[in-house]
Amino acid sequence: MNEASSKFVDRLSMEKLINEKLTKVRHSPDDSFFINEDVPFNIMDELILESSQIKKIDTSNGVNQFQIPSFYKQQYYLENNNIHIYYFPSDSPECNILLIHGLFDDNIVNYLFLIKQLNQLNFNIYFMVLPYHFDRKPNESIFGGEYFFSADLFRTRNAFRQTVLDIEASMQFIGYHNSLPRRLLGFSMGGCAAFQYYLLKRSEIKTFLLNPVTELKRLAWDTHLLHTVGRDLDESKLKKDKILKILTEMDPCENISKDFKVDNLAMVYSIFDQIIERDKYYSFIAKTGIKNAIEYSAGHLNVLRVPRLSRDIYKFINDIRND
Repeated sequence: MNEASSKFVDRLSMEKLINEKLTKVRHSPDDSFFINEDVPFNIMDELILESSQIKKIDTSNGVNQFQIPSFYKQQYYLENNNIHIYYFPSDSPECNILLIHGLFDDNIVNYLFLIKQLNQLNFNIYFMVLPYHFDRKPNESIFGGEYFFSADLFRTRNAFRQTVLDIEASMQFIGYHNSLPRRLLGFSMGGCAAFQYYLLKRSEIKTFLLNPVTELKRLAWDTHLLHTVGRDLDESKLKKDKILKILTEMDPCENISKDFKVDNLAMVYSIFDQIIERDKYYSFIAKTGIKNAIEYSAGHLNVLRVPRLSRDIYKFINDIRND
């Protein structure tokens, strides 16, 4: 798509989300269920998924679906205690990719073009559902992702950290499922979580970020899509410095480890993106020193249908250098 079309798609999608979903809900950190509860990252290396805990789900649409327990268990929204993974096998697989979707996504169809392209390049695709999305959406929630990122800051912190632990559980599941190499692909908020996982795994997992959220601590105020979340935070009893402290602790860009390396990291960013400003991507590139950063003439959403995307992922995973 050209610049006008790319921007139009992003703006249309944003306004639809805002008008039909986000303006209909209000949340607050005041009296949150999760005030005194926190999910620590430092337990990740000690966690083990037992193969007996893997469950195959019978579906009517022919898509392979698995369920595994999350390493984080909560007493409030039981639907969220299990991870759902959709499996799209290649006919001649050479590698596995764990794909992490974006915030507020509720339709896997958005990813099928890319999945098909990657299947044809001999990648098995495992699509992990984020907390509070798709099958994990609580009955009390109006839409998928409502409880993932909101002004209930303590729940949001736990949802993000749970996502990182869920990536580890999903990676272990893939290891049980077959012995091919495992790689990670994250889009938007999924890209932010994938980057956090990359840091915690000491830069060892080959990871491809696709229009990743790059400044999580400022997201509620810097993107029009989440302005209602910023409003709810501003109207809460929680002081601004406390809010920013919690968001900074969540933000992987503010917690880059000393042993961080960019060799196994790549990203694509869209210059017509209307959800994440182009300057955010440039700041991320400068801060991380990432060398494999590819600029696309696309928007935030239609980047998933750029034909060259699958080839760029293939080149990165197979160490094929661009001329």
